[in-house]
Amino acid sequence: MCATVLGAGPAQAEPEYPARPITLIVPLPAGSDTDTIARLMADGLGRSLGQPVVVENRAGAGGQIAMKYVATAKPDGYILGAPFQAALTLVPHIRKAPPYDPRADFTPIGRFGSLGIALVVPEDSPFQSFDQLIAKARAEPGKLTFASFGVGSGGHLAGEMLNAAAGINIVHVPYKGTTEARVGLLRKEVDMAILGDGLAALLVQDGKARVLAVPQAARSPLFPDAPTFKEAGIPLATQGWVGLAGPAGLPPDVVKKLEAALKEAAQAPGLAERLKNIGLQLAPTDAAGFARIIQDDYVLWGKAVDIAGIDKN
Repeated sequence: MCATVLGAGPAQAEPEYPARPITLIVPLPAGSDTDTIARLMADGLGRSLGQPVVVENRAGAGGQIAMKYVATAKPDGYILGAPFQAALTLVPHIRKAPPYDPRADFTPIGRFGSLGIALVVPEDSPFQSFDQLIAKARAEPGKLTFASFGVGSGGHLAGEMLNAAAGINIVHVPYKGTTEARVGLLRKEVDMAILGDGLAALLVQDGKARVLAVPQAARSPLFPDAPTFKEAGIPLATQGWVGLAGPAGLPPDVVKKLEAALKEAAQAPGLAERLKNIGLQLAPTDAAGFARIIQDDYVLWGKAVDIAGIDKN
């Protein structure tokens, strides 16, 4: 018996997390705004955790490819995802057979920052204010048009929610992507567009467009003179985000370490100003706060999809 005990040797303790590099899965291509944000987040996480955080882009299908990969990964904290809002809370509503349940298949770790969208008109548009635009839309239903970067995109659904909230009918004109929507706006193919803050800011800086309003809870620091929809009497407030999540079942101690590292990453000197240029406001949350955001946005976008009458594919 003594020999057996001695032969067994001491139990091997699990190495403290993280003991090796972490892979961060990004749902959009390299060079996109989300990718830029995720890489800055990864740098900060790596410094805080003392291990490299390597970004891996798995683009396609509105974020489904990447987030399905994360959902099916081993829940040990070494494969994490950097989801953007639509990938978790919008895309599942427009698929007949969603590849994951955002409320059950992931462990929320925290939101890193929030991304705004803006209602933009060409610089020489006759509309000088959001109130003027709404008045025209009410007076002539179906005459005005708005561009978005695709059917089922955040811009499309924000526009349909605006129609429903204001009792108007501004006709949606979908484009294949943000570049095409920008070109359509500048060519006056549409009266307005609903675009991400970063792209809207570039158009404003170039003197090619004006922002009339933002559908966020508070005014955008990029467009401080543009009212929120709510200020104009339209009960609509929505905002995009980029966060950090892992597969369901991450150990609580791993979540706590990642939570703390995420908040530390958001405090890096000069980071807020750098991210402001692409429309992201640093707004880190803990895991519980991020879980509530995911749940609330899942419900919100489900209603928006019903309002827009989007056929599931």
